[in-house]
Formats: sequence, C-alpha cells, structure tokens
Amino acid sequence: EEGRGFLSLTGILRGATGPGDEFGLYADYGLAPRLTLGLEVNATSGRAGHALGFIRLPLGRRTGHMRYALELGLGGYRRFGTWRPMVKSTLSAGRGFGSRWGPGWLAADAAIEYRRDLPDPTYKLDMTLGLSPDPGPRPMLQLETAYLPGAGFTWSLTPALLVNAGKRVSWVAGFERKSANPTGLGLKLGLWRRF
Repeated sequence: EEGRGFLSLTGILRGATGPGDEFGLYADYGLAPRLTLGLEVNATSGRAGHALGFIRLPLGRRTGHMRYALELGLGGYRRFGTWRPMVKSTLSAGRGFGSRWGPGWLAADAAIEYRRDLPDPTYKLDMTLGLSPDPGPRPMLQLETAYLPGAGFTWSLTPALLVNAGKRVSWVAGFERKSANPTGLGLKLGLWRRF
C-alpha cells in the first residue's frame, strides 16, 4: 500500500558441509498507489551474491481473489570476487484463500535474470504457500527453483514457521533442503518487519 513498507532480514546457516552460509535483505515501500520501490541483497559466505534495486507495478485491477504484478530490477552480481551488472524481470501472481485451518495465501514468482559475462539467462520459479491461523504460529512452505542452460536445474525446499513478536514484527524459523547440499540441512532464521 502507498506509504507502507516491509523489511526482511534472513540468514541460512548450513555448516561446513554445505554450499556456504547465506544472508539476505529484502525491503520494499509503496511510493504511490501503483508503484512500489524495493531493494534485494543476497550474499553466500562472501563468495557470491547480488544487489538489486527494483520497481514493482501491479497488473490489472484489484478485483477478485488474484493479484498480479510486474517487477523490474537493475543491479549487480558478484562472481569470483568481481562485481558485474545484471538485470531481472519478474512476473508475480498471488491469492488468498480460506481453509479449515484458517486463512491462507499462495504466491508464485517467475523470473528471468541476465548477468553480464554469462552467455545464457537464468530462469527462476519460486512458490510460497502459507497459513495464518489466529492465534498461533503461521506455517509456510517455500520452493525455489533455478535453471541455467549448461549448468542445470537447482532447487531448495524450506518449511518454516512465522511467530508474531508484536503487531508488526514476526520471527521466521525453518529448515532448508537444497539440491546443492545433498548431505545436510540449512537452518533458516529471519525477522519480518512491517512499517
């Protein structure tokens, strides 16, 4: 909404046997009724990562249960210690629903990323399913996938719980199973803040 914002800080601890610990920051702010500005930063144990500024525009009218949006991002990615430019385009769809366990929500994000010095784009499809029973913790399941021609398909699956710590603050805790870490799990911890 216009004049409202959201901030997420996340850490995934994988230990010595995994592909490295991961840290992320995500923030967005409703600048106008149909314009959101945001920032996304991600880093994996100092070896790789990206930083993107983005704009999000809703698509269609806000009627019915479904919501659609287009997101355009510009920034850079880190590879082998060097930063290079990248662009990202995302089409998002989401909806709320009712269930016997309380209200829920489902979101899907299809993205394509172009990274300088890489010959092919990266294709991503992420999905999130969540429930919001009242009172109590809110279960959430996230599936993230990526495909890079020549490098193959990767995925991660993260069941988690959101626990309210105030009117606008939630803690997130879960476990991540990643295709690049077949021998172990990652511990996901995070903080969500609405303002």
